[in-house]
Order: sequence, then structure tokens, then C-alpha cells
Amino acid sequence: MTIYSTDDNLKIVQQAITDLVQGKRKVRVEYTTPQGGRTSMQYTEVSLSELRSLERQMISDLQSVPLMESVDVEVIF
Repeated sequence: MTIYSTDDNLKIVQQAITDLVQGKRKVRVEYTTPQGGRTSMQYTEVSLSELRSLERQMISDLQSVPLMESVDVEVIF
């Protein structure tokens, strides 16, 4: 899956970092249905270092760097 470097996606990554650090991100959920069946769901695991790396890459991508400061042109006839 491609994650594009946009301001909105950067905010999402930064919120994920905050949630992970605060312990709000659940990785595995298990529950028992009223009929006694057991269900388990596994979500994608991500580490703080992976999120920080993605954040740094997005910030770098979003900081536009001019390709050329100036161009000198000489026209000879």
C-alpha cells in the first residue's frame, strides 16, 4: 500500500504516534459471542520506530527544495 506524503497523511501518522505512545493502539482483540463462539481479530502491528521513520520521510517530502536558485542565460546572435 502506498502512503502519499500529504499534510493530511502526516497528521494521521503523527496522531498514530501519539496514540501508540499513550497506549491507545490495540493490536489484538478477542471476544466471545453470546452463542459461545470465540472471535479474535489481529490488526497490523507497527512500531514507534517505523512510524517515526515514516514521519521523517513525509516531512522531508513535503519540504520543497528548489531545483535551481537562479539561471543565467546568455543569448548570442
